[in-house]
Order: sequence, then C-alpha cells, then structure tokens
Amino acid sequence: MTKYVLTGATGGLGSQALLFLLHLVPASDIVVSLHNPAGASPTIVSSGVEVRKGDYADPASLRTAFAGADKLFLVSYPSIAHELRVRMHKNAIDAAHAAGIKHIYYTSLAFGFGAQRALVPPGEQESVAEVMQAHLDTEAYLKQSGLTYTIIREGIYSESYPLYFGYWSASEGTDEVVVPHGDGAIAWVSRPDLGDGTARIIVAESGYENRTLLLSGTRVVTLSALASTVSALLNRPVHLKVVSEDEYVAAHTGRPGPRGEAGFLRKWATTYRALGRGECAVADPTLREILGREPTPFEETVREMLGVGAEGAVDRYAR
Repeated sequence: MTKYVLTGATGGLGSQALLFLLHLVPASDIVVSLHNPAGASPTIVSSGVEVRKGDYADPASLRTAFAGADKLFLVSYPSIAHELRVRMHKNAIDAAHAAGIKHIYYTSLAFGFGAQRALVPPGEQESVAEVMQAHLDTEAYLKQSGLTYTIIREGIYSESYPLYFGYWSASEGTDEVVVPHGDGAIAWVSRPDLGDGTARIIVAESGYENRTLLLSGTRVVTLSALASTVSALLNRPVHLKVVSEDEYVAAHTGRPGPRGEAGFLRKWATTYRALGRGECAVADPTLREILGREPTPFEETVREMLGVGAEGAVDRYAR
C-alpha cells in the first residue's frame, strides 16, 4: 500500500489534485498536511482523508505531517517573495528526507523554454520572470536532495488570466488593458485539467522518476487574442495597450493589495518580458496524453469566469 501526503490541498491546484486523487486511491491512503487543520474545507473534512498539521515555517511539524508516507505532493509556497519561498520549499524537502519520503512531486511553473525539448541559448538564463526564480532554485535543490523527484511545471492557469491581462475586470467597465513590454502568448490550461493530470502522475507506479514534465495546454493564445475573445463575449470593445514599464507601474499604482505597489509591479513586469521571449508559449502534448482527451478550451474558462470570478483570481495570485 502506498501512502500519499498532500500539501496545498485548500488551494486552487491542490484542491483539484486531491479531488481527482480520491477517484484513484482510497481516502485512507491519503494524508493532507495543512498549516491550519481547523481551516480544512468541507470537502477535505467529509472525504475521509487524515488531516495533520504541517507548517512550511515549522520543519518539526512537517516531519510529523509527512511521517509514514511514501509520496509527497509538494505545492509551492504562495508568494512571489523569492528568498521566503525558497526557504519554505527547502524546509519541506529536508523534512521529507528526514521523514522517509521516497518520492517528491513538486509543482513548479511553466516559465522557461519548455520542460525537456528546448535548450537555453548560451549566456541566457532559463527564465527572466521573477515569479520563476524561486521555482528554479527549488528544482535545483530537489535534484541534489538524493530523493526521487518529479518536477511538474504546471501550465499557466486559465483561471488566472486577469493577473496576466493587466488586472482587468469586466466590472470596472474599462475598455483598455495596460501591460508592459509586449503582447505575449500563453499555452493556457485549466486547474481541473491540471489537477486531473497531476493526480494521475502521482499514482503512477513508474515512468516519471527524476523527470521534469510540462503540463501546458495544446494551443497558445496571445493577450491581444484574449482581448478579442473578451470583446466578443461582452459585446463591447476591449483592447490591449502595450506601454513602457514606467507607464505600466504608474497606471496600476494605488490598486488594492500588492498589485497596487510599485515594487510588486516592477517584479511582475518581468513576467511580460518572459512572455515576449516565448517562455509560456510551449503547447505540449503531455497533459493531453495523460488525460486521454483534449484539455478544456481556454475560451470556455474565460466565458465561465466573466463577471463571476475575475476579481477573485487577481486577489489569489497577486501576493
């Protein structure tokens, strides 16, 4: 019997992975590690899985949470703060090693030049996106840990499109989406599809050891094409405006939360430089092959979210 322990099971991706994992293995084989067990969702509480306290900032609690498990699903710490994020990940990897975990599945991100096929030109870093740097450091640390690993570069969530689409929301009524540097393309993919594919990878007995996988969509959509889609769905013009980084920062400074702070905006602007290099424009067949079907079309998710979940998406990711 294989015992699985999952972190991040209350988040967007982790909750989906848990839901699909419950279709593949008995709940009695699953442990959910939460920094606040009292905050477990009704789905977790009613599922029959074991809930343990595991706080990324408290290595001792992680060792207890991971004890007796064979496989760890390690969801990345929800922050763009580089040093903090890497420290939390190292705590979890070290705790897994101490607890006797045999295989770690780490949720990295799809920035870069593809998981296995494309090579970085000499002298160029793999990604210029600030949000990717902690993932790259964590990947390197995991590879050196001595543990069997699978690095899953999860594609850019379709549900997170407002974050990339200039923090635009239908409720604001504006017809202008302001972004810096250029109009990049993304191989968008829905969270349920990622959760389904990730769960299948976790339960596989072999085939993914010490590999880096890319789970992206099978087609790419530029931000300007997204503007056209939104315009058609709302029956009103919405267009993309590419400006300088200084103009981008000025346009968004003062918005609620971190996305209104100049420091955060400067870091997030590196995302658009990365998109301009094609870092997220890799339409990979791996997820489709694992699912045995076509992933959910990006436009379908946008249609469902318009007027319903766009503001929530920004609040979830812009921190």
